[in-house]
Amino acid sequence: MENIIVKGRLLGMGNFGHVHLAYCRHFGGQFAVKSVNSSLSSSLLMEETILRRLRCFPDVVYWFGGYSTQEANGDWAYNLVLEYAAGGSLGSLMCRRTSGLPESEVQWYTRMIVRGLHVVHREGFVHCDLKLDNMLLFPTEDGRGRVKIADFGLSKRFGREEFRRPLTFRGTANYMSPESIVYSENEAPLDIWCLGCMVIEMFTGKPTWENCKDENDLILHIVFWRQRLRIFLKKCLARDPSQRWTSEMLLTHPFIDSVLPPL
Repeated sequence: MENIIVKGRLLGMGNFGHVHLAYCRHFGGQFAVKSVNSSLSSSLLMEETILRRLRCFPDVVYWFGGYSTQEANGDWAYNLVLEYAAGGSLGSLMCRRTSGLPESEVQWYTRMIVRGLHVVHREGFVHCDLKLDNMLLFPTEDGRGRVKIADFGLSKRFGREEFRRPLTFRGTANYMSPESIVYSENEAPLDIWCLGCMVIEMFTGKPTWENCKDENDLILHIVFWRQRLRIFLKKCLARDPSQRWTSEMLLTHPFIDSVLPPL
């Protein structure tokens, strides 16, 4: 595979590596190649394991394969070949907007995110780093776009740590749930908390916790929103993780139940 992938411009960088636009010499088409130095490849290999398991599901970014390369400095790197999101991410979309998204657009994206998250959890994994920057946007003919969950570099199996030195703090600080901060619990309810944060950011165009002390204060700040949205957010942002709804339960919530993006 390394003989047919030609790397192009840099698309982004993270804690564990970088992503380049890439091309196929023989067949054409564009891809995204995520590369990590071999000394840090455990996270990428875990990501590959998850993506291989989830490759048949349309709400998760598609994995084409992986390969090793030797860099110019002599170091070895491992590379994942992924589908390229021409629309960028929901994070980049929000940067292009001057304010939050319309309710119908938030519902559309949220439905796809929850549907993808349901598959991730059903297959026994926790994403641990859900945020708008990790929700990739794929243009469609009708202009609405599709969203797919990406970047499983910090993900884990239910009830297990995947690194030799367990990460007590996973993900992005502004999205961390109470139990993940206080008790280092990184299980499925963490993803649901992150989902609630993303929904608020899509509506407001601002960081979730801006000018808010806690989740109750946050709910008061959005009291002008529709009743079904307030209830949806309360199901995501319950302080007690056992009281948060699961992704399967959220699929039936009126806020997104009537929104049915095609498979």
